[in-house]
Amino acid sequence: MIISPAPGGPGWLELATADLDRSTRFYQDVFGWTYQQVTDGDGRGYVVASLFDEPVAGFRGHRDAVRDWTLYLATPDLAATSAQAYRLGGGVLETRPHVVPGVGAKLLVDDPSGATFGLAQPEHGFTAGLPGTLVWAEFVTRQAHLADRFFGALFGYTQRQFGDGKATDYVVHSLGDDSVFGRVRMDPATPPEVPPRWIAHFEVDPDLGFDQTLNRAREAGARLRFRPYASALGKVAVLSDPLGTRFAIIDPALASDWDYRSAADDPYDN
Repeated sequence: MIISPAPGGPGWLELATADLDRSTRFYQDVFGWTYQQVTDGDGRGYVVASLFDEPVAGFRGHRDAVRDWTLYLATPDLAATSAQAYRLGGGVLETRPHVVPGVGAKLLVDDPSGATFGLAQPEHGFTAGLPGTLVWAEFVTRQAHLADRFFGALFGYTQRQFGDGKATDYVVHSLGDDSVFGRVRMDPATPPEVPPRWIAHFEVDPDLGFDQTLNRAREAGARLRFRPYASALGKVAVLSDPLGTRFAIIDPALASDWDYRSAADDPYDN
């Protein structure tokens, strides 16, 4: 479905990659995406990914490999929201918006806990919540309370703890009845060089199923980060694509009453 996001809802999804051909081919092989080349407001090439002729994500060239997909949060006033992010301790990484035809205007921001996300003033909505598209995002950080204060103040999210807040700290940020993302406190034993990160979760095609989707991704060059696990949202596998970008696949049909406190593995320790 095409979503017209409320302020603070998902507004766009983007991957910066050092190898556009390799990245786009991988996600086409796994999810069946098709692509359209457009020219952005700076005269640079940009790739819009679609599924069934509806936009799902974007790709842009970057000189270095990027380890994470960028989730953009929607705003009706990009200038005002980016100024507020700065006042709250965020770092606005671009001096002016990046404008993409059919997508809208967007900016990159570092939150105070050190992870990059985006702000987008969408031109239209984009497709999410369907097989082959974004259905969930998780934000993994050491400075959990700092991140919660920042995002809560920026968009007024309500925040609900699903762990015990100590051994497992998993907070869902919501707008009204709609969940936007989950915030995960990184395990204290995680090596200090591991940065905070966002992990985009894509829904598997029910006709293909979880195992076949996982096999397809691995055959296309993905690396399984750790063994798949059950969750209340569905069965999840976190992978790295051929260029090292992390993402997850999730099968809502295999959702369970998994207790976050009893997880045997920390999925964010490498």
